[in-house]
Amino acid sequence: MSRLDESIRIHLVGAGGAGIGPLAKLLSAMGHAVSGSDQVASAGLEGLDGHRVATWVGSRPDRMAECDLVVASSAVPATDPELVAAGESGVTVWDRPRLLREITTRIPTLGFTGTHGKTTSTALAVTATSALGIDASFIVGGDLVGCDSNAHLGAADLLVLEADEAFGTFAHLVLAGLTVTNVDSDHLDYYGTQEHLEDAFRDVVDRVDGPVVVGVDDPGGRRLAGRTGRPGYGTSPEAVWRITDVEPGPGSVSFRLGGRFPPGSVKVGRPGIHTARNACGVLALLSELGYDLTAPIESLARFGGVRRRLEHRATVGEVTIIDSYAHHPAEVAADIEALSPVDRNRLWVVFQPHLYSRTLALASEFGEALAGADRVVVTDIYGAREAPPPGVTGELVADSVRDRHPEVRYVAGLEEAADLVARNVRPDDMVLTLGAGDITTLPDRLADLLAARR
Repeated sequence: MSRLDESIRIHLVGAGGAGIGPLAKLLSAMGHAVSGSDQVASAGLEGLDGHRVATWVGSRPDRMAECDLVVASSAVPATDPELVAAGESGVTVWDRPRLLREITTRIPTLGFTGTHGKTTSTALAVTATSALGIDASFIVGGDLVGCDSNAHLGAADLLVLEADEAFGTFAHLVLAGLTVTNVDSDHLDYYGTQEHLEDAFRDVVDRVDGPVVVGVDDPGGRRLAGRTGRPGYGTSPEAVWRITDVEPGPGSVSFRLGGRFPPGSVKVGRPGIHTARNACGVLALLSELGYDLTAPIESLARFGGVRRRLEHRATVGEVTIIDSYAHHPAEVAADIEALSPVDRNRLWVVFQPHLYSRTLALASEFGEALAGADRVVVTDIYGAREAPPPGVTGELVADSVRDRHPEVRYVAGLEEAADLVARNVRPDDMVLTLGAGDITTLPDRLADLLAARR
C-alpha cells in the first residue's frame, strides 16, 4: 500500500476537474512527484503546470508503471486506459474518496458540506482562520479571489475542506468539525431519493469526532438537526446560532448576531442573504471549537469571494456581465435575489442546465427560480457524464419559465445565446450567466460582441 507520509510518485486521472485538481496541488506541495491527465484540455489542467505538476491531455498508459500510486476522479470509468494499465502493472489505484480519507486521517480537518454554499463557506472559513493567525491548509471547489488558487499547504496542523456529497465522497472523510449548510434535493441520480440523501448526511454527521452545526433555514436541514441533535444556525426561530436584521446591499450583506452568539454586527464583502447564512455557519462552528470571533468577524468585511460565484466578468459600455456557478433552482433563485439591490435597468439571465437527470427532475423549480429575472435565455443541457435521453432538452426549462414569465427564449447553442443577448441589451442592463458547464466561456464571447457593436 502506498503511503502519503513518504515522497512517492503519484498520477491523477481527471486532473482538470474541480475535485482532483486541488489535490494535485496539495500533493505536490507535500513533496510528492505528481502528474495529471485529462481527456480534454482545460484551464484547470493548464493551471497545474505552475504547481510542479506534469500534465498531458489524453491517455499515456505506458507512463503508469513509473508510478507508486494512481488516483482517479469519481467521474473516470474503470475502463480508462491509464487505470487499466496501472492495474496490470501492479500499481496501487485509489479513487478520490480514498485519497481524501488518507489525507484527512493525517491532518485534523474542518469540513463544510451541503447542497448549496459549501464552496463559499469553505472560502469564508479560510478567511476567518487566517484572521485568527492560523495558516491552515485548504481544498476549495473554486479559486479564491485574492490568491487565485483552490488549494494550499499551510504551516498549521489544520485542513479546511469542502466536503462534497456527490458520489458519497463525504462519507469517507475523517472530520474534527463540520458545518452543514443545507440539505436540498440534488444528486438523486446517485442517492435515488431525498430520504436516502438525508440518511447519508445523517451518517456523516454521526461520525464527526467534534462539533457540528447545521443550517436550519431549509426543511432538509431542520430534519437533519432534529435527527442528530446538533445545533442549528440561520434566520429560523429554531436556530440556536441566530442571524437577524439582514440588510442586503449591492456588493455586500450585513446582519446582527443573536442566540448563542455574543451580540454584534457582521458585514460580509459579498452580496446575498445566502452569503449571510454561509458566514453564520462558519462563525458558529469556530465558536463551537472555542475560538474568539472578534478577528474572524472583522475579516469577513474584506472577503473577496470565489471565482464563478457572482463574479464580475466585464463591463462593456453600460452593460455589466456577471458569471455564477449556480446550477440548482435554489442557487439560481439566491443569485437573482442577491442582485436585486443593484442599481440597474433589466436583469438578463442566460442559463445552461446541467445534467439531464437534474433538468428532468427539477424543470418546474427552475422555471419558478428563473422567473425572477426580467429577461431569460435558456440554452441546451450540458450533459457532462450523462447520455442524452429522448425528449430531454433545455426547452423543458424554458417552457416552465414561460408558464410564469413571457420574456423567455430557448436557443440550443451558446454562440446563438450570446448573439441574441448582444442584439437586445440596453444601456444599464445586467447580464447574469448561470451554469456548471461550458457557459463560463459565454461572458467573454458576449463582451467581444458588445465591444464590436459599440
